[in-house]
Amino acid sequence: MSELATIYLVHHSHTDVGYTHDQPMVWELYRRFLDAAIDACERDLETDADWAMRWTVETTAPLLCWLRSSSDRQVERFLRLAKAGRIEVTAMFANLTPLCDTDELVESLQPLRTLRTDFGLDIRSAMNCDVNGHNWTLVDVLLDAGIDSFSMAINEHFGGAPLQRPILFWWQGPSGRKLMAFNGFLYGMANWLLGIGSNLEAFHDEWLPKLRAHLKQVGWTLPVLMLQVVHPFVDNGSVWLALRDFVRRWNEQFGAPRLHIATPREWWDAVRPYAEQFPTYCGDWTDFWNFGCISSARETAINRQSRVRLLVADQLFALLSGLKRNIHTNQTPSPPFLQRLPSLRAEAWQALLLWDEHTWGADISVRLSEGDDTVTQWHHKAHYAYHARSLSLMLQRDGIAELTKHIQRSSDDALVVFNPLPWERTVALAIPPQVMHLRGTPDDPSSSRHSQDRDFVGSRQWWLKATQMPTLGYRVIAHSELIEQPEEQLPRSDAETVENEWHRLTFDRTQGGIVSWWDKRLERELVDATAGWAFASIVYERVAELNHQWARSLLWAASLEARSGLLSPRGWHPDWKAERWSSKRCLSHQVTQTPIGIEVIQVLEVDVLASPVTLRMRLPFHAPHLEIEAEWLMGLTTHPEATYLVFPFAIPNAVAHLDIGGCAMRPEVDQLPGCCRDYFTVQRWVDLSNEAFGVTVACPINPMVQLDDFHFAHNQQRFVLERAMLLGWMTNNYWETNFRAHQAGLVRACYWLLPHLGGFDEAMAHRFGAEASVPVVLQSAAELPDPNATMPRSGSLLQLPQPPVLALHVAPAWAYGSGDGMLVRLLNASDEQQTAQIGSGLLRIRTAALCDVFGTPIQPLTVVDECVTVELPPRRMVTVRLQMER
Repeated sequence: MSELATIYLVHHSHTDVGYTHDQPMVWELYRRFLDAAIDACERDLETDADWAMRWTVETTAPLLCWLRSSSDRQVERFLRLAKAGRIEVTAMFANLTPLCDTDELVESLQPLRTLRTDFGLDIRSAMNCDVNGHNWTLVDVLLDAGIDSFSMAINEHFGGAPLQRPILFWWQGPSGRKLMAFNGFLYGMANWLLGIGSNLEAFHDEWLPKLRAHLKQVGWTLPVLMLQVVHPFVDNGSVWLALRDFVRRWNEQFGAPRLHIATPREWWDAVRPYAEQFPTYCGDWTDFWNFGCISSARETAINRQSRVRLLVADQLFALLSGLKRNIHTNQTPSPPFLQRLPSLRAEAWQALLLWDEHTWGADISVRLSEGDDTVTQWHHKAHYAYHARSLSLMLQRDGIAELTKHIQRSSDDALVVFNPLPWERTVALAIPPQVMHLRGTPDDPSSSRHSQDRDFVGSRQWWLKATQMPTLGYRVIAHSELIEQPEEQLPRSDAETVENEWHRLTFDRTQGGIVSWWDKRLERELVDATAGWAFASIVYERVAELNHQWARSLLWAASLEARSGLLSPRGWHPDWKAERWSSKRCLSHQVTQTPIGIEVIQVLEVDVLASPVTLRMRLPFHAPHLEIEAEWLMGLTTHPEATYLVFPFAIPNAVAHLDIGGCAMRPEVDQLPGCCRDYFTVQRWVDLSNEAFGVTVACPINPMVQLDDFHFAHNQQRFVLERAMLLGWMTNNYWETNFRAHQAGLVRACYWLLPHLGGFDEAMAHRFGAEASVPVVLQSAAELPDPNATMPRSGSLLQLPQPPVLALHVAPAWAYGSGDGMLVRLLNASDEQQTAQIGSGLLRIRTAALCDVFGTPIQPLTVVDECVTVELPPRRMVTVRLQMER
């Protein structure tokens, strides 16, 4: 080991949007932190001494807030210091959770374009602290955004860090490209444990020897090390002026190792000469912490649906740009409210991202669950999810309504159905009455238009039987094409067995769930009868010791060795005792044959839950999948508890694949050593298959799963799938801080299950996951079309690639500050080079250009026969800008 010569101290505030203070206070505090940092750095600007203050802006969200409210003079001071290397901005929007999919990560980095272009900031590195991991696709997203290095400072409370700490390594992404990464010590360890900034003697006599011993033990050979320093307040703290004097006195009195207050760039420049020595690790940095997201399962589900609506809204306004109904041109007059779209869109995306940020609530949220701090912070946090919901509904509705104004219609027409997916799909659905009978007047693009997205109370009456929808297109549906049959008149029974063309299901009418699922195509039984749980059963779980004074310590507790060394052993207690049970009895079992499929509803009694569970299972007539939904009320219990929807499959020798955002991840095989193997955050689907057959499970609103068995807190060092059991993890309150102690109210589950012949097919899984997550959009035909509408009653607007090439995002160019036209973001979700074609439909491609991830054109693309072709390397993204015309 080389002698440790220099310790780089990167000083920043750890960004918690909440936790220590109410969220509106946090935003104002960060304005003050940066003002204070500017003063401190400016004071030392004339010296290059090691002790001169340097400040790191950890995340861009607080900086954007500061820029919106600061004077020109203050911004000039900030930029001067940034140019001088005394303040550095790193790339991440916030400390994010794996709830973000690949496209949302791209959206989170869009502020870099403004910060670089408008303010001249040179942003090259990224950092996150506290959080325990990130989706594997972050590697390629950061590289595409011009980021060449990434550091993590993990908090192992209720979690764990992979590999060793510290370690510099190359994190290899799905594409095979590599990002320089640093798995460092916990942020703030330098000051609250080692004494840096406050106690010279303690650091010299006690902690520096321990630090050197630890570095030797883990094989650290570099003469440099980086430690992160925060204010003694820790999270959400300001600049710490005492650090300057400490560094000066240390270097004068001891001198070795030299302490240097640094920016991340200085650190990365110091280690880059040694980069060839770094090992390479390839895989998902699977997070431990995100199990807390289902302490508020309802809002997490809502935010997933909002993200889909925002993507569809962007798509609709991009298509409108091809019709010259563009908010930045005068080619076609447009309503004044369309001028406000950019600000509404930005507001919606920010709210969506802030729900997926890692701070859920107050530091006392579990120990004082009804305290004003806890309740206030929860309402502020929940507001992000509900704000994104409201704006996403409005934006999507305005988009579809404005598009349908261009479509020719007749007096008999009932509605327009829009298919956002880039392939033909067959749909069959019940039509909500608020779409069939528009409240208000047909010439009102405000209240009347937006009444269509309200919840309705009552029974279903109108049905659209199996209808083929064009690729990325629409179809006008006449009243005569609908079936009018009130739900009360549908045939009902209490049959124990139901079947359609593809499946035969047998139910347990005593306790609930499915006891047999015979797949007629596969000629196989798909339910593992030996699992001990009925298929699709609700399982309630809780810590067995009900009278323990702090039962969460039975799941995880800080090691008593925490203060004796630099790193303590993980605090998980794999031997914790759980009580689990399923429904006590089935209160009712009803089979209904609707015009579009068979629906089975069971009402189940489950002890402790605040209401019976309503379990709905549907066999559509038009498609070979099974739909399972459940809902119930949670109560005010603060004792640690969880709920699951259990799927024990009879698939011998199964292999699991998980969608982490347009990329299939195999547990164990595609994971960094030492990261979480007990549970997983997924995006759209999970697949369990052997070489002969399998089942793909789409999970549009419920992101958390466990595989094989109940594994929470087991701290598995190796993942082994001994049986093909999928646990849809619905709720828990296991965290002891930050997250919710209870979540009184409605919880919803939704899964689509598709058996398939043959082994795992990633393209098929992405396609099925998209169909479950992205519904068609319905627009009442009552709203009047433009007098000069010329579009036909059915058509495809644009031809986009199909899986394995995914169309992640189609957006109007104005959303990225680049004028008219549209941007198409593609991802090659395969390990092979793909040639992708974008073709014309009702909209014709005039010109095309290859762009960077921010939508800035790089080079023109040739348009041949109104089509453009691009090459996508394995697991890579490409962005194309199109100019369209009708």
